[in-house]
Amino acid sequence: MLFVWIVLWIASALLIAANRRNAAGRWLSFVSFCGGMGALASVLEGWIVSMLASGDIDSAGEHVLRIIQRCCSWTSYYGLPYGFLCFGSSYNAELLPQRLSRRMPLLALLLPLAMLALPIAENYPVHYNLLAIWAIPYFVFGGVLLLTKKHVHPAERRAHGILLVAVMPAILAAVTMNYVLPLLGLYRMWRYNVYPIGFAFIIFIVALFNVGFLGVQLLIERRQLNYSLRAITSGTAMLNHAIKNDIGKMKLFTDKIKREAGPNAELHADISVISSAAQHIEAMIRSVHERTQELQLQLREVSLMQLVEEQIAALSEHASARGIAITTQYDVNALAIADAAQTSEAIHNVLQNALDAMPTGGQLTAAVIAGKRGSTIEISDTGVGIEKSQLRKVIEPFFTTKSGKTMNFGLGLAYCYQLMHRQGGELRISSEAGAGTIVRFHFRAVRKKGA
Repeated sequence: MLFVWIVLWIASALLIAANRRNAAGRWLSFVSFCGGMGALASVLEGWIVSMLASGDIDSAGEHVLRIIQRCCSWTSYYGLPYGFLCFGSSYNAELLPQRLSRRMPLLALLLPLAMLALPIAENYPVHYNLLAIWAIPYFVFGGVLLLTKKHVHPAERRAHGILLVAVMPAILAAVTMNYVLPLLGLYRMWRYNVYPIGFAFIIFIVALFNVGFLGVQLLIERRQLNYSLRAITSGTAMLNHAIKNDIGKMKLFTDKIKREAGPNAELHADISVISSAAQHIEAMIRSVHERTQELQLQLREVSLMQLVEEQIAALSEHASARGIAITTQYDVNALAIADAAQTSEAIHNVLQNALDAMPTGGQLTAAVIAGKRGSTIEISDTGVGIEKSQLRKVIEPFFTTKSGKTMNFGLGLAYCYQLMHRQGGELRISSEAGAGTIVRFHFRAVRKKGA
């Protein structure tokens, strides 16, 4: 059980350290911690027996260790069903009334606290008959909440599936070994939990480094991206200031040379080249600076249909000239709390990327979808697509697949990703080389006053 204790507490630490703001992540961390406490109780039992056999501990020391062991057992037996129910209610909060979801941790805590008030059971850590009355329903209700979770994005469905594969077998084994079999007189069966817990830990670690687990990997990527964008913001601000000063000098002395050039046509031509180059540099640095500086968000309720309609109208003539057919699907009820101007710019960036991906024509589809969990803008194209090896890099600043394009700095999707994160939403990108790309902007649901 030493292995179980270590891996459960490692998982608990990773979940709580990487994503403290995620309520579901905190509760799953608590579940893992409580499971680890049960394993620690078993480890302590082995230590006590070993020290008694070797004479390394007296009765007073044994009494202290027994108290610690019993506290670990209580934390495991009472905390596991409580934490799992709270995890399910926070993970699928949309299924429950808002008041019940908020009060669930306090309401569910009453029965575990009541168990602590019971007399200590003889020979066993808990009163299994009374424990099963409420613990098993807690597990069942928490499991139902997990299994009935609905998702908007395919990537979320995959993450949900990974979560179920990692959590549900371990929980089912714990319920069977720790809560059901003791009712039948079969005790100490918890030793077999090592196998499903080991399997769950492997799934957890593999997912952590590949697709993410409860948003942990996504948070790491966001932190890296935030750090990169902050560095770029400060760096371009300093660079912009320095270049503007030097361009000002170039303009000043270019005008002076132009006045002194007189009728020399060749010298005037050279001066024009210098002046044009200075203007080009100024335009480039201004474009980079505008993309990287963190503008203040002007959040308000906006119609996503209206934002998409405006950008489609602006690009429709250009698309038609390229032989690109545009299909739209709008839901008038799709609302979001967002910065209208910057969100419009982000939509324009993605639409322009879609057009650039179809140089010989194709199909562009823009859909606006309203849902209970929020609204989504989905933009898809039938263009060249993105290689799988490059797909994870497209939101990195200055990464671009448009090599050779002028005035392309690889900041479009990084800007979109950062904007959606700051607005509390998500940007999801899926693509297949040769088949096209789908970009989804997902916005949080608009909370109505009084709801």
